[in-house]
Amino acid sequence: MRANPDNKALLLNEQVNLLFNAIPNSVIANVIGSLLAIFMYRDVVSPWRLYPWIGLMLLTTFGRYLHYCQFRNKQPGPDAIERWFQQFRIGALLLAGVVGSAGFLLFVYDSSLYQLVLALMLVCIASFAITTMAPSPDLVILFLVLLLTPLTGSLLLMHGFNGLYAIWMVPVSLVMLAVSSMRISRNIEHNIVLTLEARKRESDLQNFQQRLALYFQDTPLAALELNPQSVVVKWNPAAEQIFGYTRAEAEGQPLTTLLASTRSHAQLDTLWTNICNKRTSQQVILENRCKSGALLQCEWLNTPLIEADGKVIAVISLIQNVTERLENERIKQEFISIVSHELRTPVTSIKGSLALLDSGIMADDAEKSRELLKVALANTNRLHMLVNDILDVEKLESGHIDYRFVKSDLCALIRQVVSANESLAVQTNLKLNCVLPETQCIANIDPDRVFQVLTNILANAIKFSHADSEVTISLEVLGERAKISVRNFGEVIPDHDRQKLFTKFFQRDSTATRAKGGSGLGLYICQKILAEHQSRLDFTSTTQDGTLFFFFVSLSER
Repeated sequence: MRANPDNKALLLNEQVNLLFNAIPNSVIANVIGSLLAIFMYRDVVSPWRLYPWIGLMLLTTFGRYLHYCQFRNKQPGPDAIERWFQQFRIGALLLAGVVGSAGFLLFVYDSSLYQLVLALMLVCIASFAITTMAPSPDLVILFLVLLLTPLTGSLLLMHGFNGLYAIWMVPVSLVMLAVSSMRISRNIEHNIVLTLEARKRESDLQNFQQRLALYFQDTPLAALELNPQSVVVKWNPAAEQIFGYTRAEAEGQPLTTLLASTRSHAQLDTLWTNICNKRTSQQVILENRCKSGALLQCEWLNTPLIEADGKVIAVISLIQNVTERLENERIKQEFISIVSHELRTPVTSIKGSLALLDSGIMADDAEKSRELLKVALANTNRLHMLVNDILDVEKLESGHIDYRFVKSDLCALIRQVVSANESLAVQTNLKLNCVLPETQCIANIDPDRVFQVLTNILANAIKFSHADSEVTISLEVLGERAKISVRNFGEVIPDHDRQKLFTKFFQRDSTATRAKGGSGLGLYICQKILAEHQSRLDFTSTTQDGTLFFFFVSLSER
């Protein structure tokens, strides 16, 4: 197995580390070899040859050990390893020259026994070298040449060509050792490559696990890990926020016990069975119960983790709270239905009136013709108001609506609103009352937008009042603020509709609402406009006191 070119630096780094890590063993071997040489050759070799060799041997060995210590302290990386490799080669070849010089300095010409001992010692050193330097086969070959050449030369000088068999024993050993070193080197390189690949896979796995853990912790989706028995193993912070259970409370609990509502208990059991049997991802929307007891509509994406043998070992579930989304979709569909009805009714009436007038049937009946024109005009106004509401909502939400704040008299503004809606009250047989203070009430407002708010509230009060009752619009000064309110007597608005009443497209599910119709945008628009005036619309509703819509406006000096 060959290393990828991109990994050559890493491969060399590992090889050089192996070479340097072998130096301590080499130091020990050199010291032991020096002591043996002193013990064996002190009586047969001249001290002028033995001890200088021993000194060079120990000096070179000590130098290599210092080099090893420097390497361990520096801990060079792949980018600087080439320089250290060259330094190691120089030190190794220098050592080979010093050790190999024993083939001249310690060679005993008159004793075949000591010649054999010297040859065995050098061959043992050579054998040791191929194991410690095997990561670099070319270095081993150079080391062996420097190590064994002096001994070969000594044998040649002593025996001449008559001792050819003895002379060639050393070169043959050198070749065999070189071949062995190359094989060992290939195996070492193969193992290093495998080690590097294993490290990379382990690093990639750790990085993936870290990214997965970060995603698990930081994702805005509730993330759960479940074991094959559908017991919660992991529970992320988003799950704590959505469902209210802390990690300590959730982990170790069965999923159905933790989150199943009465309606979704069987669905969760079925879902789990399908995941385990089909071993495929399952997506479903379920009703879930929070710790507080509240019910949420949640979208579940469940992915099984499968072993090589096909066994499901865990399931990862990503959960999104889609309660608001589903509610918005319901409101949207309801709005489309309402608007379709609100458009169809006046358009049909207008079309019918204009068709009769165009046919000429009413040409001789002026009174009937005027009634048909009034019907067409009233329904045209109804369409105009609906279109204006839709356009106003778009402007309010996009921030493109313009406000022109000026000091305005609230009393005069309310009188204008009453005058504009008086005919509507007369048509429905209602009494319209106006209760105002005798003095002016000046406020810094956008009079057109506040007029729109009051018109909407008053029109609603008239539309939803009982027949022959009365509607009262009043202005009350309370210190630095003015309270504007509209009271009528009709169907009581329950408290559970309080929050929804001021949202887009909301239509109360009541007989009066269905009969009167409407787009469900009016109160939403009122609330948006009043928010720009640092105010808000609120109401009270009881059978005895009727329904009172009110808001406050800050008064200003004239």
